[in-house]
Amino acid sequence: MEQEQHDEVLRHAVEDIAVIAIRYGINSRHLLIAFDVGREPARYDDHTVTIAIRDSDLSVTTDGIAHHWLVAGTGFIDTRLSRRIGPLLIELEKKAQAAGRSLD
Repeated sequence: MEQEQHDEVLRHAVEDIAVIAIRYGINSRHLLIAFDVGREPARYDDHTVTIAIRDSDLSVTTDGIAHHWLVAGTGFIDTRLSRRIGPLLIELEKKAQAAGRSLD
């Protein structure tokens, strides 16, 4: 049961990151959001987040995302998560613009 709850938290966090992207004017349908890419399957206390643009090799990654920032079911996005993801989205948008891709 604990692994299911852990996975559920990550699924909700993907949705939260999509909401943050929308707040930055990015159409979240252009994005692929994944946790712990390239890491062994396990329950981590600190995660990596990779945000990629669909059908491209453009992506950004950050680490040090505390699991407790991803609490599911509260209806609120943790401010620390927003502050960490916002600059990542800006970086991805700059990469997209340089490659001639629009994220609108």
